[in-house]
Amino acid sequence: MIDYSLLKLVPAEESHSEFSYQLKKSAYGDYIKEIWGCDEERQIEFHAQDWLNKRPKIILYDKQPIGTIYLNENKDYIEIAQFIILSEYQNKGIGSYILEGILDRADRSGLITRLDYLHTNPVASLYKRFNFKIVRSDDIFHFTERKPGGPA
Repeated sequence: MIDYSLLKLVPAEESHSEFSYQLKKSAYGDYIKEIWGCDEERQIEFHAQDWLNKRPKIILYDKQPIGTIYLNENKDYIEIAQFIILSEYQNKGIGSYILEGILDRADRSGLITRLDYLHTNPVASLYKRFNFKIVRSDDIFHFTERKPGGPA
């Protein structure tokens, strides 16, 4: 049973970079290989660039890092990216709990919430439950939005 009072989002520090990279690799590695092939050096470069431009928050459970989430909040929308939770903590309601908090803040502020995900990622079911609607797709990603208060 998860004690949600032990969950915290904290700014990522430099010491979290390797955790973030390994988490992305474990979560997306198979998808990345399927789409772009295996090039570890290229993935390390992508991570380094992301780390500079889109440093995520670290999701802690009982002070231990269990995931990452990037939030870009501006006057028009909230963007969610790099929302990854260690596999042993998935399907326990943590992702839903975090997402509910973000969506509540978006609803109160009247903001659209945006996120994208790989076509092959099973996370689609979570986002559909929270009324994210696909607004466009390309060969690799679905781009979604959720209007304040529910359906996009």
